[in-house]
Amino acid sequence: MERFEEGIQVTWLSVGLNLSMGVVKVGVGLWGQSRALVADGLHSLTDLATDAAVIFGFKYARLPSDETHLYGHHKIATLVSGGIGLAILGFCALILYTSIRSLGEGRAVTPSVIALVVALGSLAVKEWLFHRTRRIAREIRSSMLFTNAWHHRTDSISSVVAAIGIGGAIVGGDRLAFLDPLAAVLLGGYLALEGGKLCKRTLDDLMDAAPERAIIDDLREHILPTPGVKAYHAFRARRTGDWIEVDLHILVDPKMTVEESHTVARRVKENIIETHPEVISVLVHVEPFLPEQDTQKGIADRKK
Repeated sequence: MERFEEGIQVTWLSVGLNLSMGVVKVGVGLWGQSRALVADGLHSLTDLATDAAVIFGFKYARLPSDETHLYGHHKIATLVSGGIGLAILGFCALILYTSIRSLGEGRAVTPSVIALVVALGSLAVKEWLFHRTRRIAREIRSSMLFTNAWHHRTDSISSVVAAIGIGGAIVGGDRLAFLDPLAAVLLGGYLALEGGKLCKRTLDDLMDAAPERAIIDDLREHILPTPGVKAYHAFRARRTGDWIEVDLHILVDPKMTVEESHTVARRVKENIIETHPEVISVLVHVEPFLPEQDTQKGIADRKK
């Protein structure tokens, strides 16, 4: 678990920055009459969703099973992401309602220059956090942390949109003041998509959805190179929160002893987990390799 400590630290740094920037942007946006900056600030606050999921994942997903949680505590991250995904959708509804109403009534006002300064400052901070988090994610090979890094990049994009809307409104004065609430509408729609993705991810996890095809193919590559494995079949993988569980059947020489075949199965498990830290469970079934079985690319099926 020591290898994940740096990941936890950078995520706590993200929590502090997202919380402080979100409060500052919402406060300055309200004071400087910038709906776009308020929307951007709410986006920073909603970034706490993935931060919380990562921290919960690192801290609690690997807790040992107990008598009431026989399969562990891995879906805590799923519940956190789903709950905050619904909260994001609620924020979006409020942003869209107030901004569209402002556009319809022609009540847009020119935002303050300080709102533009804060938006540009947020862009710089989030870009730095993106690069730092991505570097650590690559070092510890954490797909969960890598995903969170790209979520920081989406916040950078929202700051760019907000800065363009605020800057255009400031330069154009009352004539282009509508650009600020228009940017807020665009951000509201963008946030709705992000919230929808979190909710969909939650539903997929609860329904034991498989990881992406590229991940499954990579997981398979560590089976056949293991000495003693002649073929495999019945390979399955599912997401559990931000982690992955795998089970498969390997075929070995029928003349192997139980101890020898168990050693082969253990090596398959170790190979997968060593190269994919996001995999928390590998269940390997051992079967004898029989003459009546066909194999194509190492995948075995019995002849009808």
